[in-house]
Amino acid sequence: MSKFLSATVLSLTLISCEQKKQIIDKDEERLDKVCDTFMLFFSKGQFNEALQLLKQNSVIEHEKIDTLQVTIENHSQNVFPTYGKMLSNRKINDFIEKRFYILKFEKYPIKFDFTLYKSSNGWTITSFNYNEDLTELL
Repeated sequence: MSKFLSATVLSLTLISCEQKKQIIDKDEERLDKVCDTFMLFFSKGQFNEALQLLKQNSVIEHEKIDTLQVTIENHSQNVFPTYGKMLSNRKINDFIEKRFYILKFEKYPIKFDFTLYKSSNGWTITSFNYNEDLTELL
């Protein structure tokens, strides 16, 4: 009887762990879609929508994202035009902790990176950055 009880407990534990893994994997898939959607909004110049999505799906303080929005709007008027027309955005690599994208302009690319963190509550975006430095990708 004790062997049957032990086998039952072990089976239930394994099933529970597998269900938890599936939930976490779905959360990672959801964040993949969030990053892809962010880049789609950004490449279309829909910065407000992109940053609202970031606010809803990250642990970054909303004040920092608001400050970032001012910077992005300034760049969209004063810096991005020197790069030429936006041509495309493309995901470069897909890692567990980092996601890299390139937003292609006519004259210069911009790299975006998202840092994803898996806590006991699932996946979240803990960091977001964009800049011209492509050295870590080359």
